Amino acid sequence: MLVGVLVAPDAVEIAMPEAFARWRQLTPLATWQPIALRETSYAGILNGVAAALDRTGMSPRQLILLGEGPIARRMLELTLRGELPCGGIVAIDVASEAPPFPVVPTVTAIRLVIHHNDEAPQGSLIGALRAADLDARIINLDLTAGRGTQAAAASATETFVLELVATIGRRTTDGAGNP
Repeated sequence: MLVGVLVAPDAVEIAMPEAFARWRQLTPLATWQPIALRETSYAGILNGVAAALDRTGMSPRQLILLGEGPIARRMLELTLRGELPCGGIVAIDVASEAPPFPVVPTVTAIRLVIHHNDEAPQGSLIGALRAADLDARIINLDLTAGRGTQAAAASATETFVLELVATIGRRTTDGAGNP
């Protein structure tokens, strides 16, 4: 199984957080790989993911993707359109607006870590995911909580990554995507 961390040229902080080494240790059966994107467009994400799958010889159903901010939102939208097949995604700090298109059914497990404050409208994205009856779980982090928010986001992300590695590992009993 491959855990790919999407890394934009201007946003490398998610690629090597302190937690990254810990997450690798907690998931010894997973291959961890930053996926450096040349561009952060939809096509750039699709090309970067396809190249990573080719390099590792993994199938899309063995792939878990992590992304943060605008790149995570694009990754989520590609998944919700049915254009980015993978086993699961963890999208961190994504905008909470509903997608501007109809959500299609997907087998991809979707995990969101959403930051919000009392002034931001909530529920549009969450409502769209629930209405589509997808395998989606969401943790809302309160930005007004102060400095502990970053640690809470890392903890929530870790929980989702561990859960997806275990779930997708069970789906691919031989570790190579074959039942």
